[in-house]
Amino acid sequence: MKKRARTKHTPRAEKTRARLVDAAIDEFAEFGFHNSKISNIVARAGVTQPTFYFYFDTKEAIHEYLVERVRMELTGLIETARIPATTPASDVMDKLRNAIEVFLKYFEENPKLAPIGYFDGIKSSAIREEIVALVSRNIAFEQGAGYCRPELDPVFMSHCYNGSLERLIRVYLLSGQYDAHALAEKVANLYGYGSVPKSFFDSTAGEHNNLKS
Repeated sequence: MKKRARTKHTPRAEKTRARLVDAAIDEFAEFGFHNSKISNIVARAGVTQPTFYFYFDTKEAIHEYLVERVRMELTGLIETARIPATTPASDVMDKLRNAIEVFLKYFEENPKLAPIGYFDGIKSSAIREEIVALVSRNIAFEQGAGYCRPELDPVFMSHCYNGSLERLIRVYLLSGQYDAHALAEKVANLYGYGSVPKSFFDSTAGEHNNLKS
């Protein structure tokens, strides 16, 4: 099938396309892909249906554009989130919190768009797997830098981390119970320090030494 020719990227054309994209985000966020209609999208955008087809061939095309946009923006964030090997030990936890917050901030700032790509699209599962792979590479790098326990499997840890974030985003972030900064603090605290207090290990080590003596 021959592709429809597109106009030059004039300011007016870009504005019209942006209105359609924003309208599609609202429509898909409210009704989901299957229940959304092009007629609703053009009504939201204040344009005609032929105008829609001038920019996008189908409803699937504009939805795929949004999903790919989310994929590119999220993977871009993760690729820049690796903690540098030269980071002083005293700054590692701050770097970890910042990396988590940047990811969460994307969902906070794009509460309608982000779920379309990350949770609701046909390709969402593949996007999440790609993110698991990227995070696992970051973890492996940080193990080499001494910031993460070397005996941990990076892929296993990435699945745990990303799986928990998916749930936390849905339950706490998108619901407004926590903002990105507060939630990042809690996640970093859990993954950085664990759940068992250090005093517990200190006390059990002392008991073991007493038994040996």
